Amino acid sequence: MKFFKFSRDRSLYTRLLSYLVPYKGRFTVALLASIPASALNGLIAWMIGPFLDAMVKGQDARYLLWLPLAVIAVTILQGLFEYVSDYYTNYMGFAVTRDIRMQLFKQLNKMELHYFKTHSSGDLVTRYYTDPTSLQQAIVTNLQGFIIQFFTGLFLAVVLFTRNWQLAIFAILIISMIGIPLYFISQKIRRLDHLSREISASLANIIYESLFGIKEIISFQRQPFQEKRFEKALDQFFSASMRITKSETILKPLMQFIAGLGIAGIIMLSTYQIQTGAMTRGDVASFLVALVLLYKPVKVIVSIIGKIQRIMAPAERVFQKIDLQSGLKELKEPVSIGSMETLTFENVSFHYHPDKPVLRDVNLTVQAGETLAFVGPSGGGKTTLVELIPRFLDPVSGRILYNGIDLRQVDLKQLRANIALVSQDTVLFDGTIADNIRFGKLDATDEEIYDAVRKAHLLDWVESSPLGLATRVGERGGMVSGGQKQRISIARAFLKDAPILILDEATSALDSESEQKIQQAMESVMENRTVFIVAHRFSTIKAVDRIAVMAGGKIAEIGSHTELLNRNGLYSRLYQLQYSDDISLTLVDSKPV
Repeated sequence: MKFFKFSRDRSLYTRLLSYLVPYKGRFTVALLASIPASALNGLIAWMIGPFLDAMVKGQDARYLLWLPLAVIAVTILQGLFEYVSDYYTNYMGFAVTRDIRMQLFKQLNKMELHYFKTHSSGDLVTRYYTDPTSLQQAIVTNLQGFIIQFFTGLFLAVVLFTRNWQLAIFAILIISMIGIPLYFISQKIRRLDHLSREISASLANIIYESLFGIKEIISFQRQPFQEKRFEKALDQFFSASMRITKSETILKPLMQFIAGLGIAGIIMLSTYQIQTGAMTRGDVASFLVALVLLYKPVKVIVSIIGKIQRIMAPAERVFQKIDLQSGLKELKEPVSIGSMETLTFENVSFHYHPDKPVLRDVNLTVQAGETLAFVGPSGGGKTTLVELIPRFLDPVSGRILYNGIDLRQVDLKQLRANIALVSQDTVLFDGTIADNIRFGKLDATDEEIYDAVRKAHLLDWVESSPLGLATRVGERGGMVSGGQKQRISIARAFLKDAPILILDEATSALDSESEQKIQQAMESVMENRTVFIVAHRFSTIKAVDRIAVMAGGKIAEIGSHTELLNRNGLYSRLYQLQYSDDISLTLVDSKPV
């Protein structure tokens, strides 16, 4: 079991190091610079021996001036080499982190809609942004530190063996004793680090919810509740962090104890070596200086090994995300499609959980240029059904045919290029009005944007704003009203000018006057297009070609507005209920004050 774990860890680190391949030239320079930088530490330790022996023998003081000058020269050279090594190692660290983040972001954009519905925003931010930062530390701090300290230790070990190989073996045996507690402590650190990162994701999610649910939190006065949630997660994170710190810091006194044993043993043995004439005082001094200097590289390498265990958790999470396959499979050679002629649903079923079906055996054929509305009780599957058209989701069973071709076989980019969407959950990006409208067509001219603005009946608002189209909308459109957000979203869809238009409660956030204006605009934009409308307000769909009434994941009835009213079925009951509510509201509003 331990062998497989070691093999997996080695595989993870090897894969991480593979990201250095595009920067192998800079890696080589950093490596070559670190070797002399490390060797010069050993040179300083070696020079102590001849210097001390010369002093003891009473040689000319002028002869002894070479050591201080040599030390100055060595430190200057060492500084230059360390600068080159540090610069290129940091370059590689930032570059690899950039590459990993970009790869993760591209992978994120390939995931199906269901993936985002089942993962919290805090967890996604942690895994897709924060975890790669930890990997940067693995490359910059750990790799650089390991290389420099390894060569430093190697050259210092050479000094030890040149001075006295028996004492050198004794010292190496003492130092190797550190590996025993290191193995067990590093395994514990890794487990705790995995836990702390899970808690960190929970913290990020609470912050995210608090930022974007601030109205609800204030309205329901749930600040104390959110604070308790955050405090509980913080306490858990603090506890896990302190347990990691406890495990990491216990290594230091253990190393000092082992080092003390080694130095004590060396002093005893070297005293005997001097008495027997096997070593000079200069040799012993040189040996002790090298041994003391060796303590730092050993300590750093031990620390790096512990940190590597902490890095394995985010590395594993990052590579899991990179290797994650989207539930939406696309053929290597997909079928190219032209203009839509028919779109057919054949026995389409869908569920998020097997025991809770959302759609059940839906059969429907839509002709090009047709306008089809979906109505019905909440939870009937209306939004899910239209989400299948651009392949945000794939049916669990059955199929959807575009001109007789299964959607899973067609070119996904071509399919989505033919579809414009206005969702009930309007999303605006932090930028200007023009930026958000141009999202529908990045190379759109100013004239095209103004045309979309006019069609969405935004012109009066835009012209009354001091900055016009350069007016900023704020994060998630927080600086504009709900109706304005909706109309910007509609203008964006108009600008795309796609042959298929999906309106998922596109007028849900509009007042009656704005809704009437949008309805007029929609009637013109629907010409020569295939339009799918999800609606709750029956006043918006009277002029459509057909209306499909959804209930319990099935199409309960379908027909024109007049046909469905005459059948006295579910549509008629829903219509009468909504109509009576509208009448009641009108009567209430018309009462004198």
